[in-house]
Amino acid sequence: MGESLSVIVLSKNNGTTIGYTLKSIVESKLPANTWREIIVVDAHSTDITPKILAKFRKKIKVIYDEGKGIGLARNTGIEAARGEIICFVDADCIVGKNHFIRVLAEFSRGADLVDVEPTPPLDVGSTSIARLEAIIRRYGRGYSERLISDRCFIGGALMCFRKKVFKTVGGFWEYPPYGFDDIDFGYRARKAGYKIHVIKVDGSYSRPRERINELVRQQIGWGKGFAYIIAKYRHDRDFWRCYRYSSYVYMMLGSYSWMYPIIAAIFSPIKGVFLAFRTGEVSVLPYWIIRRMAFLWGILLELKKAFSYYVSRKLSS
Repeated sequence: MGESLSVIVLSKNNGTTIGYTLKSIVESKLPANTWREIIVVDAHSTDITPKILAKFRKKIKVIYDEGKGIGLARNTGIEAARGEIICFVDADCIVGKNHFIRVLAEFSRGADLVDVEPTPPLDVGSTSIARLEAIIRRYGRGYSERLISDRCFIGGALMCFRKKVFKTVGGFWEYPPYGFDDIDFGYRARKAGYKIHVIKVDGSYSRPRERINELVRQQIGWGKGFAYIIAKYRHDRDFWRCYRYSSYVYMMLGSYSWMYPIIAAIFSPIKGVFLAFRTGEVSVLPYWIIRRMAFLWGILLELKKAFSYYVSRKLSS
């Protein structure tokens, strides 16, 4: 008997991309004797998403949530899932033909969680913004060799895990409603002793934002989520060591290592200059600065509220 697999897609007004996402999932291959279901968790989308979902009605199961947070939507999807392996596919992602074959093979090699690197090809999208984002992701730290080795975190775009992991760590955070729920989940799984593997799959990637306003909105949301990461793990030295910054960072900041991402964002223009030289793309510099400043702004907007949230939780426990 093969594996049972639940593929979950979170949807909220993703009408421009979700059709391509679902098509790639439906057309992907499976190992022999593998059972699969496709679940879309839709936050009552008001764009063309309902029409697109209707076209796939014989291939998918649609359930609804109230759009009150990514973690809540993930938990809702998993609670409805019948498979023992859960695979999330963001509604702006494409999966390659052999995506699930490669993922399931990695589980057979001892993984408890599988993080599929979502780096897009350079010719993705139809705008210069999408191309610049694709370049940035190729030079980012998230999937560098340093962070892949002895992995502590998992990226949410194309993450997969055994359902037992979800049950053990208590699911995804239900507050805040922003991103970085995946980083929090992966770290808690790692602390519980589960193994995270990282793989690349031909044809599997996350589509970048096409317009600068979309990018800024995304980065601000990520920054708000990261503010809660800072507040939650500010006293957890093991968490910040998982980022494997330079030894000088830990030596100089010590228990305040959580401040480094904020400092790095403030000085992002310096890194932008180096990126421009490395990539040979002058336009990377202003793009990188806008990207990081939006992320920093998101952190600063939410940080006080995030600290208050975790202080109040500690006092009430």
